[in-house]
Amino acid sequence: MGLTDAQRRANNKYISKNMTVLGCKVRKDYADKVRAKCKEDGTTVNAILKRALDEYMEGDA
Repeated sequence: MGLTDAQRRANNKYISKNMTVLGCKVRKDYADKVRAKCKEDGTTVNAILKRALDEYMEGDA
């Protein structure tokens, strides 16, 4: 069962107020390899980038 229209509107409002997108450009073949590795490992590109950013911000990078 999906979200109701009210839930979707509330989620979109929260996201637009509190979230932003960080990105980087990489070659398409590299991006395909990263996506394939993420799928193989059962994770997402977002999850690995977030973990790397957290480590960087903690000074461990």
